[in-house]
Amino acid sequence: MRARATLQDDGALFHYEFENHSDVDYAMITAVTDPRMTGIFHDVRLERTYVHRKDGFALLAADTPERLAMPLSRWLPSRYLASYTWPVPAQRVEHRTDGITYYNASQAVDVPLIATVSSDHKWVAASFTNTTGNVWSNPELTCQHVDPERPLPPRAKLEWDVKILIFPGSLDQVLKKVESQRPLLK
Repeated sequence: MRARATLQDDGALFHYEFENHSDVDYAMITAVTDPRMTGIFHDVRLERTYVHRKDGFALLAADTPERLAMPLSRWLPSRYLASYTWPVPAQRVEHRTDGITYYNASQAVDVPLIATVSSDHKWVAASFTNTTGNVWSNPELTCQHVDPERPLPPRAKLEWDVKILIFPGSLDQVLKKVESQRPLLK
């Protein structure tokens, strides 16, 4: 595996290359890109963290409005997931053995993108890629995951990109940037 991060005017581009020199057929590989939003981007209750659906931007955790009134001890630790290519899970809330509650959004997203607006509503940070199974966040860390997973057959090569945008602007500007830059990603 090779990874490269390149600073760009509007954020950072992460490029990943995988090469399987063996006869082993790997069912799944991934490279976790884990931007953690701190300071003005920290959003523990997911009040400013968005995904894009066919009818526009929506809060990632819109299906769980009760989170706003929950004591943090009931809301955390949790993960909030929204499907992109994977089927939307029928089970909306999962209490897994790792002690983390997983909330599955009821609708799929139509762009592999997750964005957080700053607390002063002047900046936006967004992560996107070409394709992924789902997008998700750990609200305690306000991280943004768009991590692709792919099989890697014997003697094969794969590469992909993840882009993180950080700029003063709006969600509409995020979508325009994603629409123009996504075709350029591997």
